[in-house]
Amino acid sequence: MPESHPTSAIPLHLGPSETGTEANSPQLIADPVSYFTSGYRTHGPVFGTRYRGEDWVTIAGIDANDFFWQNTTDWSYAQAGKGFRNQFGPTYVTQLDGAPHLRSRRLLKGGFSAEAVGRFVTTMSEEAARFLERRSDWGTDASVWLPGLLLSLNKSTLLMTEMTQEEMLEAIRLEGELIYGVGVSANPSAHFGRPGYAERKSRIFALVERELDARACGKRAPDNLQGLLEQDIGTLEPMSREELLNTGYMLLVAGIHNTAKLLVRTLERLSLDPGWTDELRSELGGYTPESFGRGLGAYPKLKATIFEAERLHPGATFLKRRPLRDLEFEGRIIKAGVGVLQAHTLPHFLPEYYPDPMAFAPRRWIQGDAPPRKALVDFGGGSHVCLGLNLTRIQLPIVLAAILTRYDLALGYTPAFQLRVDPGVEMTDHPEPISLTARSP
Repeated sequence: MPESHPTSAIPLHLGPSETGTEANSPQLIADPVSYFTSGYRTHGPVFGTRYRGEDWVTIAGIDANDFFWQNTTDWSYAQAGKGFRNQFGPTYVTQLDGAPHLRSRRLLKGGFSAEAVGRFVTTMSEEAARFLERRSDWGTDASVWLPGLLLSLNKSTLLMTEMTQEEMLEAIRLEGELIYGVGVSANPSAHFGRPGYAERKSRIFALVERELDARACGKRAPDNLQGLLEQDIGTLEPMSREELLNTGYMLLVAGIHNTAKLLVRTLERLSLDPGWTDELRSELGGYTPESFGRGLGAYPKLKATIFEAERLHPGATFLKRRPLRDLEFEGRIIKAGVGVLQAHTLPHFLPEYYPDPMAFAPRRWIQGDAPPRKALVDFGGGSHVCLGLNLTRIQLPIVLAAILTRYDLALGYTPAFQLRVDPGVEMTDHPEPISLTARSP
């Protein structure tokens, strides 16, 4: 690494046959788990990485996660989350720091807390059953019908509104484009400048805006949007129109792609493990939607399945960070403003926490000593923990129970479980046909 670089004292980790001059570490792109594991074993929890033509500092491991999440005031989400600012404006919760972030989280709690979402468990379960009965209208591509199912749950509970199937499909496409452009694309300007994107975004946000206008004109609904509109905010500054629009979008659409992807990976794993699937069905034999309202304590195998799927298929293998000041960690100085990659999910794949870490082994969560809680961190941590954590953790078991207790599933493709880093050149869709056949009573 050049001496002039602000992280010159931090060793650059090179994969096989790499020179350090590549725009991207080839090993990072092709196999991030092996790249971060070898860097961690070779250099410890701090090392350099070549990514997108720049030198980055990687921090990895449980101690590195603690270093970040216990000191989030030392880091700028605004600098690291510029994509969200560009698409949602300067008030979007995920890129706020300090007091503005604390205010926003307090205002949003009534829409995304476990209690706020959990009160709809029965309604969501009933809607999931109805959607699956008419799923033929959506085809067999699970990358379409599963987001459609999740959107159907949201519009029946969190933000009660009418949407045509065409509007739902457009919202699903928009969310996919947003997530890719903000978190993956190497050229966001070109990605968001593609024909049709701005118009699609305008139409979906106009739908949310119409709902807000209806509420302002006297419409009432027993949903989380209404709860947020009528909550006692004390001395906090009320949400602006921009914040309300973003909140409406989050309640209705945000996160459906990430949750759907996790559901697809879970169904893929279960399709290859019929023995465990049969055990899950047996455990769910006495399932009622109301029972999930009390948590998954009565369903340890289902809970173990979800944890194991989260572990093996995190939404991202690393997150981009920017420190606000010079920081010292493990004897290394990380300069203010330098690009940092937090390889937060590395513990998911370390054998000291998970023997045979690449194997799908849900029993590990219910036999013997369970893995340490800090070694499962797909949703992040600290004051910026993912706002949609509770929604995902409630919707996952609802959808899995609805499918497993009523249907047999068949994959129309061979799943590939290799984790890769998308180089961000072009957004591509890969159909994932999963068909369901009603089980005999």
